[in-house]
Amino acid sequence: MRLIKILVVAFGLWLPSAVFAQNVVVELFTSQGCSSCPPADDVLRELASEDGVIVLGWHVDYWDYLGWKDKFSRPENTERQMGYRNRWNLRTLYTPQAVIHGETQIVGSNERKIRMYVDQFQAEQPMLEVGLNTSGDTANIKISALASRLPAADIFLVRVIPEATTNISRGENAGRSIIYVNVVEEMTWVGNWNGRSDVKVNASLKGGSRYVILVQAKDFGPVLGAEYVN
Repeated sequence: MRLIKILVVAFGLWLPSAVFAQNVVVELFTSQGCSSCPPADDVLRELASEDGVIVLGWHVDYWDYLGWKDKFSRPENTERQMGYRNRWNLRTLYTPQAVIHGETQIVGSNERKIRMYVDQFQAEQPMLEVGLNTSGDTANIKISALASRLPAADIFLVRVIPEATTNISRGENAGRSIIYVNVVEEMTWVGNWNGRSDVKVNASLKGGSRYVILVQAKDFGPVLGAEYVN
């Protein structure tokens, strides 16, 4: 049975997550204008319902000129994908691209290999723990190392749409109705972490939105930890 990692959210109390296995982050770079993307969107939706997996859907904008503008596309999402491309010296951008835990990348519709990598990373010991409390529209975040010699990292707050359905009337996916999960609306940098000492940072929340805390090594390095805020 897959072990479950639970983040306890409490008002006014620092409570670290009860750690049994680390959450693995699966990022999908996708587009409503890409005919190869719907199968990958389906894989992401399946993964989103599973314990120990946090998914993020990044809709890129470079397909928007082919007859259909993806309403979720953002240039910032394309810039993030470019960061991974440069890190791994890939020849070009492509969709659908899945990035698993900031460690490896693969075609986003290859469910078998994605699950293989998810299982691999879940078997590893967590590198950090996230303490969290919320007060009104503020999240108070504490990052603590669980391993030595961790790299310096950025702490991000990612706002997502948990689920959205789009009826596509033009372009390569014309006539299709596609369900998307954890569509990224915005990613905000909220602090640095030196990889050693405990750090506390605050982040502003928008009522009614869902958020993910993402701790990632600098320069598009490995994901060190991630948790849902709500």
